[in-house]
Amino acid sequence: MSKTRHILKNSDGSAIVIVILIMLALTGIVMGVSSISINETQLATNEVLDKQVFYLAEAGAERSIQHLAQLSTPFIGSGMTKDQPVILFNNKELYGKGTVTSYLDPLNSNTGNPTRFVAVTVRATLNGSGMTKVLQVKVGQQNFSRYAYFSDMEKSPSGYTIWFHTVDKFYGPVHTNDQMHIYGYPTFFDEVSSSASSIDYYHGGPPQDDPVFHKGVTLDASTIDLPLDTSMLLNKANESGGLKLTGNPVTIRFRVDGSGNSYLSVTIGGSTNSMNYPSNGVVYVQGSANIEGTVKGQVTLGCDGDIYVIDNIVYDTDPRTDPTSTDLFGIVSDGNVWMADNTANRDSADETVMAAIMALNTSWGVQNYASGSPRGKLIVYGGLIQRKRGAVGTFSGSTGSIVSGYQKDYTYDPRLMDNPPPAFPTTGQIEKIAWTEIDPATDITQNFW
Repeated sequence: MSKTRHILKNSDGSAIVIVILIMLALTGIVMGVSSISINETQLATNEVLDKQVFYLAEAGAERSIQHLAQLSTPFIGSGMTKDQPVILFNNKELYGKGTVTSYLDPLNSNTGNPTRFVAVTVRATLNGSGMTKVLQVKVGQQNFSRYAYFSDMEKSPSGYTIWFHTVDKFYGPVHTNDQMHIYGYPTFFDEVSSSASSIDYYHGGPPQDDPVFHKGVTLDASTIDLPLDTSMLLNKANESGGLKLTGNPVTIRFRVDGSGNSYLSVTIGGSTNSMNYPSNGVVYVQGSANIEGTVKGQVTLGCDGDIYVIDNIVYDTDPRTDPTSTDLFGIVSDGNVWMADNTANRDSADETVMAAIMALNTSWGVQNYASGSPRGKLIVYGGLIQRKRGAVGTFSGSTGSIVSGYQKDYTYDPRLMDNPPPAFPTTGQIEKIAWTEIDPATDITQNFW
């Protein structure tokens, strides 16, 4: 009897121990599950914060790229050699979420290049958490000098359709924001793009209209906006290294003396003076300008009125025969750029203009192109950018021969693909070349090229 009671007592004790162990195990499980839940919540929170700081860095990069796109002159940096990183944003608050710091680092060989390569490096810091991300985007910033031919509208200022003709040959990139109009067999040796969805053919298409596109043609291409005005060039002319002239007209003759030194012969109001090229390469005329002569060196002429080419403009060293030539000339007008109707240009001899020509409102054209007898060839060695397509002559629709004005002989200066004239406007087109996330501890003020 006592033995049985003893066994029962031992069983009761064992049961209590087992219950306690089970309770402890359950408590451990509950605590473990709770810990896992807390960790998962923390991980989820960190993931959300990580995405937020990433999006913040991305927004800072996009704002930096927008800044580059709005520049009408190439970005060159501000270091001793004009190619060092510069700060764009310094702890700038964005959307109340955090701050961004952005540095722009131009490629060292950017100077003179129409495609300006820039590394955009952005550090973002999230408010409250202190979490950071660093993103870098390398972009290419294009220049209008890359185009052999560019137009915003393929109509004359008076509304007439102007045609790409059989005699036309284009050796550099061509773009129009409008529809192309084709007569016969014009030849395009480089890339061609049009923002229109189709091409207008004079005879309805092949076989009578059969253009040759050696590198194809892209339709429905993105529109590329021209600069609104020449204000950026005016700003450059107002700098200590620039030259601003006022008159209506200002006549500028580019000259080279017997010792090979270049200079400007400037006539305003009957008074003529010799002047040196400005050190930053930018001359600006407030009024209208007459120009001719021999360009030695690199210079861009901006003007808030019309510009008249009153005789040949050539380079001292002709790049067509000497590819080492560094002579470059840019012409940028708020108005038109005209081949003047004067005795020098009406002598039936060929006329030559070596330059990258830009007419913002409205065209490159020939004064009184529809009158008189044919004047010979108009040789343009460079590039042509204009809002509306200007006329340089008329031709017979039945024979295709020139009736009045000039026959075009336009050749692209391939140097302009890599070397625009000083401060020549950029297109605002930004091409994203490479994107990467880098260590947040990185010094973003360093040169990344």
